[in-house]
Amino acid sequence: MANSDEVAAAILKHVERLDLDPILFAGAGVSMRAGLPDWKGLLQALAEGVREHAPLMANTITESISQGKLTKAADLWSLVDEVPIGDKLRRLSETLSTYDAKALYGIAGLPFRACITTNFDRAILDAFSVVKKAAVRDYRFGDKSLAEAVWEKNFYVARIHGSVELPADVILSGAQFDQLLKNDVYIELLTRAFTNHAVLFLGFSFYDPAIRHVFELVDKRFGQSPPGRHLAVIPQGMNEFLQKSARLNISVIEYDTANNHAALWDGISIASSKLRVKKKTALLPVTASPLRPLKKYLSACYARAQVATSTTALSEIVLEGVISAIVQAKAPKGIEFFEIKEAVRTSLGIRGDDIDAPANVALTALVNSNIIRKQRSKIEKGLKYSWIDSSKINDGLDGAIAKLVAQVLNRAYVQEGWTPRDNAVKDVIDHFLLNVIQHRGWDLGAAFAAGRPPDAIDVAQILSESGASLLSALDRERLLRTIDSLFLRPTSEEAELLGEIGRVSFALELAFQAPRSTLFHQATLPRKIYLDANVLMPSIIEGHPNQEIYSEAIARIKTNAEASSIKCQVIVLYGYLNEIVSHRRSALEESERVGDDHDNIVRSDAMFHGTTNMNAFAAAYVRHLNNSGASGFKRFIDTIAPYNSESELSKFLASKGFLIVHQTKDPLYAKLYGLLEKANAAKLVGGKEPILLEHDALQLRLLIADIERQEKSVFVTADRRLCEDVGKSSYVELRDSMVSHIGLLQLVDLLVGLKLDKRQVGSLLWSNTVSDKTEKIRSYLVAEALEQHDAAMAMEMHRIVDSHAERISRELDRQGVDLDTQNPKKRAEAFRTLASLEKGFFEGMKVAIKKIEDRDKSH
Repeated sequence: MANSDEVAAAILKHVERLDLDPILFAGAGVSMRAGLPDWKGLLQALAEGVREHAPLMANTITESISQGKLTKAADLWSLVDEVPIGDKLRRLSETLSTYDAKALYGIAGLPFRACITTNFDRAILDAFSVVKKAAVRDYRFGDKSLAEAVWEKNFYVARIHGSVELPADVILSGAQFDQLLKNDVYIELLTRAFTNHAVLFLGFSFYDPAIRHVFELVDKRFGQSPPGRHLAVIPQGMNEFLQKSARLNISVIEYDTANNHAALWDGISIASSKLRVKKKTALLPVTASPLRPLKKYLSACYARAQVATSTTALSEIVLEGVISAIVQAKAPKGIEFFEIKEAVRTSLGIRGDDIDAPANVALTALVNSNIIRKQRSKIEKGLKYSWIDSSKINDGLDGAIAKLVAQVLNRAYVQEGWTPRDNAVKDVIDHFLLNVIQHRGWDLGAAFAAGRPPDAIDVAQILSESGASLLSALDRERLLRTIDSLFLRPTSEEAELLGEIGRVSFALELAFQAPRSTLFHQATLPRKIYLDANVLMPSIIEGHPNQEIYSEAIARIKTNAEASSIKCQVIVLYGYLNEIVSHRRSALEESERVGDDHDNIVRSDAMFHGTTNMNAFAAAYVRHLNNSGASGFKRFIDTIAPYNSESELSKFLASKGFLIVHQTKDPLYAKLYGLLEKANAAKLVGGKEPILLEHDALQLRLLIADIERQEKSVFVTADRRLCEDVGKSSYVELRDSMVSHIGLLQLVDLLVGLKLDKRQVGSLLWSNTVSDKTEKIRSYLVAEALEQHDAAMAMEMHRIVDSHAERISRELDRQGVDLDTQNPKKRAEAFRTLASLEKGFFEGMKVAIKKIEDRDKSH
């Protein structure tokens, strides 16, 4: 039996495996350390809670507990109807409400990536929060946010069998456990833990129902882990636990239970103390990145995407890429089908019959594409698959990254007048691009899972992770500005490269985090698609940069639905028509107000903010100006938007195949409106007008009606705040029926494939912002200059830009001008002011050009 020093040594060895991001799996024994009951004690307390009103049933429950039939005891307790369910659940919460979290500070001091627990109480959560000196992210069964746990970058606690805060959802009975084993979110979370991490089991003093069902799921869905990856520290004599651990390849350390498990808890304290010493001497990082090195798979998936048709589902492309990477890794040897399945199991966590059919389809596609060869083994019976060295796909991701590196260096010269003299900067750029691709894939997957638009890219943070701290302060500043501009204003070639890399990276991360729902099409296309005004406008305004991509996505859904003899409707709430008509009217009024300056102002607005961040009608007009020249804004609007009222717009949309619906204001609508109004009032800036809240509440009421009728529908919205407000409300289940504008494209691309303009995809997936006003103006001036002058001006241009950007920013501040205002009148005036301040900049450029011309003549 292991003593405390041996337990400490085993734990230290395990948690220091930062390449596998160790996870703590805490059982009832951990909560018992904090003074809470184990399974038997909890059930006995519940039995006593019903004894007064159901004494015979209380006796029966107690007898089942004494016989070790714990889930049966829980089933019997759930059948007691002499006691109101609220009183029973209150008893459960009260039994688990008093504890001493300090007793768990030692275990909370260990450097885990996360903690998964079968316990319902808050003891371990509170302990980690105190030790980490910050509120720890709390995921729990019964809360819709549990699905986001696999995407969490920071430390979190996941109570996978329920919580005292939501006692109605705790898992106790056999029937509840049976249902839990069919829950996709539960399955994905445990699969990710066992596939990607090193799990440490602590606090299992006997083979209770909770850990038994966890092991049952792992055995069924995943099977054996690689030897030595997972570790269980358990008391002596747990034979059933030992047997199951051996079956799953979980290493076991047994300890003596004397003195209340002193060997275990003393060992944890010793390990925690030693780690504190190491932390002080900076030998051991406390946290590790959740991003895994998926480059070998990403390269293969990118190569497959290059040759795939527009109707090939992105999920199929990813599986083909993963399998081609597995086969290539064996080259020049061949690999049998069972070996491919085993590699898929250990990397994605999918086993057995689940992978047979999809893998066969993927292999057939790879054989037909001459990527791999199928042949009979000369020595062994059966077929083998071998890699065919094909230079046409070897370039792949490395080639794309090399092109982007070259583009960044070109930008550095043109925008900064800077040519790096050594390879250090080039190496940082190379590392940055690989890191940002993985970060973006992760962020896009997390946003898709949460039904919200993705966050902006944190270029500065990722640069720091990529070695930029080794560069001089000046080089870091120049490199940050250069890379910011790559995402703000990519060239057509850059946007195309980023678009293809982004969609593949997203799908690969989704496959690794949620393989069952990603690869086996458990997500289904909706039968009803509701669009809010911010998504509908780009879809119907001819010439808008995103019109083609949204229209194509909707068309693909309809086509595939019709092929399956399913009716799919694209629906718009009548209330949203008011917003579109108002946007149209506002754009026309602003055009009339600014007069002859209109075309220049909207062009400047588009260059400063991007066409997706301005009035949708004005954005379409800017594109028209660039492609066809001036024709008059009113004439353009009358041509592409022949409607002046909601009724006229309704007829226009009906002619385009949209269904317009109304929703009455019933009591449930009033409750939804009240929730949104309260959330809106709490916002310091950017609150919505009451009429807009009314439209959103009516739309949510429509979703609830569909859910009640069990109709598959989604509401596509670009409103991040609405998604957040719903997620924090008592109607959090509506988030499952909400998807962002980008999420809709991703869903269609995953399931049925989507013919995409890669440049548009790049702009959507890699959209970024710069918060510093001076840097925004600097970037804008560079873009303005490059429209009129070539790269030969680079050395002069960056000096002129630097001198004028700060001057313009200060003057705008002095005049109280805000280029980012959402007020149309103030925004137009702001850009009129900017135009007047730019005159000095262009005069400086003219002087510089004249100097260069005179110098060239003299030579």
